[in-house]
Amino acid sequence: GKTTLLMTLAGLIAPPAGSVTLGGAALSCYDEATLRATVAFFAEDAHVFATTVRDNLLVVRGDCTDAEITCALTAVGLHTWLDGLPGGLATVLTGGAGALSAGQRRRLLLARALLSQAPIILLDEPTEHLDADTADDIMRTLLTPGVFFGPDRTVVVATDKLPADIGCP
Repeated sequence: GKTTLLMTLAGLIAPPAGSVTLGGAALSCYDEATLRATVAFFAEDAHVFATTVRDNLLVVRGDCTDAEITCALTAVGLHTWLDGLPGGLATVLTGGAGALSAGQRRRLLLARALLSQAPIILLDEPTEHLDADTADDIMRTLLTPGVFFGPDRTVVVATDKLPADIGCP
């Protein structure tokens, strides 16, 4: 359901019927590079590489500075974790995703999304595996224009868990 919809919106799979358009043109009209620069899909189960923390974030945008990476990690609540790593951003996540708790992994993947410059961001269960209070705080921040993402960007969040005070039926 939700993941399939996001993958369809990202142009990763064809819609079973009809078409998905962007700027009035079918996604199939866009070349791969343009589409990927415009629409960024961040899967719930995205890969975490057995390389440095820095390199795991540079996969989304290779020109990020250490300051930008640190800011993104801080924004998603990983500043204490980062400060505790022996090599900071240069720490190798030996074993990839296995080097992180499920909650740390989700936050690292969300930090990738924050570093993306794509005007359209598709997030699949961005607060999965986080405790309820933390998940609610992050979700509120995600859904507040101009905080995590500028007001000129479109953010689509697929989730089963919204804070009670968010006005979505």
